[in-house]
Amino acid sequence: MINAKKLYNTILSDKRIQDVTKNIFDAYPETVENFPCIIFLDDNQTDIEFADNLPLGDALSVQIHIFTKALSGYATTSAIGLVVAEVMKEQFFTCRNNREVPDVSDNVRHRVMYFTREVFS
Repeated sequence: MINAKKLYNTILSDKRIQDVTKNIFDAYPETVENFPCIIFLDDNQTDIEFADNLPLGDALSVQIHIFTKALSGYATTSAIGLVVAEVMKEQFFTCRNNREVPDVSDNVRHRVMYFTREVFS
């Protein structure tokens, strides 16, 4: 079994993502205060493909939440999402969901992206 959280940290440390935000968290803070920011959640990690009763790999699933302000000077969630998708796809992840989430907070925009990948040992 691989360390998925470490893998996601490494991927999201890509310079292109760091250029749009340095605020990257591996868990939801009580209140989102740093904009723009990316929050990733290790959604699921399961064993796949067995041989001799041992798994040959992992099926990974990660949620990536993007928060930004709908104000001049802030990158849009769509623009940040394009960068995230490019980096994740280069690491062989497939985007399963990419949507803007209605947010009642004043001037806050929220995008949720789900990525999956199978990794074989």
